Amino acid sequence: MPQIDANRATVDVVVVGGGLAGLAAADGLVSRGLSVEVVEAAPEVGGLARSVLVGGEEIEAYYHHLFPQDRDLRDLIARLDLGDQVEWRRASTAILADGRVHPFDSVLDMLRFSPLTLGARIRLGLGSAVALVRSRGSGLEGQKVGEAGPRWFGVRGYDVLWRPLLEGKFGPYAPDVDLIWLVRRMLQRANARKRGSGDRLGYLRGGLSRLAKRYVEDLSGRGVTVTCGARVESLSLDGGLWRIASGGREVRARAVVACLSGEALAGLVALPEPYRGTVAQIPYRGVVCALLELDRQLSSYYWTSLLERTDLACLAVIEHTNFVPSDRYGGRHLVYLTHYVEVGGRAWDASVEEIVASAEGVLRAINPDFHRSWIQAAHLSRDEWAQPVPLAGGPMPGLPVETGQPGLFHASLAHVYPDDRGASLALGLGHRAAAVAAKWLAGSSSETTESV
Repeated sequence: MPQIDANRATVDVVVVGGGLAGLAAADGLVSRGLSVEVVEAAPEVGGLARSVLVGGEEIEAYYHHLFPQDRDLRDLIARLDLGDQVEWRRASTAILADGRVHPFDSVLDMLRFSPLTLGARIRLGLGSAVALVRSRGSGLEGQKVGEAGPRWFGVRGYDVLWRPLLEGKFGPYAPDVDLIWLVRRMLQRANARKRGSGDRLGYLRGGLSRLAKRYVEDLSGRGVTVTCGARVESLSLDGGLWRIASGGREVRARAVVACLSGEALAGLVALPEPYRGTVAQIPYRGVVCALLELDRQLSSYYWTSLLERTDLACLAVIEHTNFVPSDRYGGRHLVYLTHYVEVGGRAWDASVEEIVASAEGVLRAINPDFHRSWIQAAHLSRDEWAQPVPLAGGPMPGLPVETGQPGLFHASLAHVYPDDRGASLALGLGHRAAAVAAKWLAGSSSETTESV
């Protein structure tokens, strides 16, 4: 293992980004006998899995849960001896439409969904069932959901249900989103759902940031250096080694695995074509999430999707303490208001007060007695690169981790297409990037030996 000094280090691989993908990449690399340093700009690891403190208990800043099919995530939790801290619970869901809250946990709930006629409900259900069957095959990719959605789900089913949800998530890009993304998102929920009993979801006590911190302990014990609070300023290739300038020091490495958005990576290094042009075509949406601490319960549902637009386009009201008991958080009832927004726009810059004012109408539709005095505290979190937009015919399908620059590998949320971003997928992506980087390093070493 190379010696680390205060100003310069030489390692096999530097991983840029200490989110779950970056930590998994470091795991895969050190498991192959390589020396690794992880460099993270934030004060702590975790990325979108970071937490805030409420009532003495850590909780997700951005609401996360486990799906039963999240094998990579469940395996890591077990490996790090946190399995007994996972709770599996029923998570009820609903939809706010026409000023009313409609349960939406089962096929029967869909058939009772009164904003649609009975014929439109049946058409929506049949189209959804066929799409789910087709989701693991071919034929759904490359279709714009704004064009294909009405054919699959019926014009009314698409216009009433899916179109407002997609617009809330992707804004002006919504009609051009790939149909396969929506269907795979539906499949994710369907796999977690038991007939008539809502979604069966898991929650790691203390949130996924607890997992990230335990992961760092594990990696550090195996020789990985994790440096937080050190934003990478530049990446440059010099004499066959990468020079990583970060936080007033320089690290040299044979390879770099960059776990950040393509645009952010392009700001650090001159990416070669065609990779630079490919990642430049992927638009991103930022997330603005307000976590409200209430002194009483707002509703009986965990997740309420909003078909009614608010002034700042709140997408969903997620009442965490209808999933995890409120006594865990000193009796506070915790509600997330989530928004996917254009970075730099009005919603991106909104204060907590503005967000609450914008959402007050839907909060009262959920509970007519709601009053702002119920809010005892609030936490506001923003992330610029939260959601890549999976455009039909866009560059995300087949996006490689190889950038075309020798020894530079890239693992971003865009690399998990056609699935939506998620903690388990991030872990799998990190391991995939590690495998590709390690293979390249082995080949590079072999070529060097042969040339000598």
